[in-house]
Amino acid sequence: MIDPRLLAFLSELKQNNNKEWFNPRKAEYKSLHQAFVEELESLAQEIAFFDQAVADHLSDPAVVKVFRIYRDVRFSKNKEPLKTTISGYISAGSERPAYYLQVEPGGSFAGGGVYRPSSPALRAIRAEIAETYEDLRAILHSPAFREVYPQGLDRNLVLKTAPRGYGVDHPAIEFLRLTSFTVLRPFSDQEVVSEGFREELMKTFEAQYPLHAYLDKALRRLDEAAL
Repeated sequence: MIDPRLLAFLSELKQNNNKEWFNPRKAEYKSLHQAFVEELESLAQEIAFFDQAVADHLSDPAVVKVFRIYRDVRFSKNKEPLKTTISGYISAGSERPAYYLQVEPGGSFAGGGVYRPSSPALRAIRAEIAETYEDLRAILHSPAFREVYPQGLDRNLVLKTAPRGYGVDHPAIEFLRLTSFTVLRPFSDQEVVSEGFREELMKTFEAQYPLHAYLDKALRRLDEAAL
């Protein structure tokens, strides 16, 4: 479960998003942040039981990444200095699928996949999909996956037409037009702080593992091309 004090802190921060409020409470936030890091580290240990790629990288401190609270406002119209969320991910590498968790009052969710891959990685994923789209479709329609992710892949980042090199009539065009390959499951505030949250979170991550394995197979094309 997530410490209820974290949600309370973030709720207060939403009402007082300024450094004058935050700085005297920085020590409290650091403690809550460290607890969140330790929760992800513990989750990584459990994920390693079914994801060999994560298991192979458990000794790497970069396998768990928690984002800083400070926002980069240089090129943003929103000049609020602090994020009102805490989020992080577990991944075997920067060009590998990730298990993601974000805690936010009224907007928490878990999920993951590959978010906005680099151009070479995106080409590798599309090449895999073009050849084995039936495998991907089978994963997305499996009962275990659909139970957790009934909406399937997120479609917020999608091309208006077919990507270069593929026709609009390709049988996998619904997947080839995607520029991210992610899934998410929302959680209420009550669920996040409940005793059963850890179990539901692991169910969420384990359900997406077949998608991760598929995407990882595609991304290994990059490793092979580099040899």
